[in-house]
Amino acid sequence: MERKQKYYNIEFLRFAFAICIVYFHLLHSFMMDYTGGCDLYLRLAEQSKYAKYIVECFFIISGYFLYHTIRKHPDMTTQSFVIRRVIRLWPALACSIIISAVFFGKSIYASFVDLLFLQSSGLATDWQGLNWYVSAFFVVEIFYFVLYKCFHNSSKMKLLICMLIYFGYEININAMDGGFGRTMFHSIINLGMARAVAGIGLGYMFAIEWTDITEKWKQQKSSRERPDNRGFWIISALEILTLSMLLVDFFYSRKAYENQFIVVILFPIFLACLLTRKGIVSRLTDYKFVGFPGKYAYSIYVMQEVAFAILKRTLWKNTDFLHDYSVVAIATSVFLTAALGILTYYLVEQPSARFLKKTLQDYF
Repeated sequence: MERKQKYYNIEFLRFAFAICIVYFHLLHSFMMDYTGGCDLYLRLAEQSKYAKYIVECFFIISGYFLYHTIRKHPDMTTQSFVIRRVIRLWPALACSIIISAVFFGKSIYASFVDLLFLQSSGLATDWQGLNWYVSAFFVVEIFYFVLYKCFHNSSKMKLLICMLIYFGYEININAMDGGFGRTMFHSIINLGMARAVAGIGLGYMFAIEWTDITEKWKQQKSSRERPDNRGFWIISALEILTLSMLLVDFFYSRKAYENQFIVVILFPIFLACLLTRKGIVSRLTDYKFVGFPGKYAYSIYVMQEVAFAILKRTLWKNTDFLHDYSVVAIATSVFLTAALGILTYYLVEQPSARFLKKTLQDYF
């Protein structure tokens, strides 16, 4: 990671995935009641029904960067790590939950539990909200950090993570008939939490192996006299192939794969291609201005519920507009949701992070 600390292509991917998740949620449960049964919405919803599994990609990316955070700060205490995660995740989440509770009728009790990162933990009955991902992400990242503090990436730790990855995905695939869920499995395990354990674990293991491979790759490259252009064509072909297959799966359900575990197979290959910065896709997206919107991805994700609640009371009341101008209505809804997320980033997420870091600077 010497040449550039920031992977702008991955930042762009995070933003693009956040927009895709917004699109999926609009067409499933939120916007549909206001469309007057328009056939286009129904067809788009059916075609994109597997886009919800983009969340698996988010988990894998998170695990990858968790490893590099630990590698960069090997002596960080568990307390410091937890505080860092709270500072990163809680302000925007709290903003979304409080607005929903005060203005849009969200249960006070459910809101309190969600503020404690307990949604989808198995300790709360509220697992259906859109922000279940945040709670699972928070709890599982702390779990893997503590695991590192105990075993320091030893062979035992790697074996345990591999077992957790296998059983996390195996439980989901069998419980959901080839998909991934959020419900309680036999009243014991929350499937959303199992997804997080498997996905973040896979990203973490991928980072360990990828770091080892790239270090050996650099040694071999330095011993060569002439650059080899074959790598560009091979990586570009892999990028285009894996990205195409993922897009077909997410947005063209008729040609999608029955077992959605295919996402877990394809995405790490695509991620590896981006990390090389040698393929055509990774090069075209690895610019600061392209990756710039990636910093808004989290706020866009957590503010969806608030944005949809506002749209229900404003734009979506005009059912004739939604029926007659379907594409414009969808595009406008996505744009306004993203705009609210960006506004939240500047008014809540960024100022809160600065204030809390300054207040708690002894922990950093």
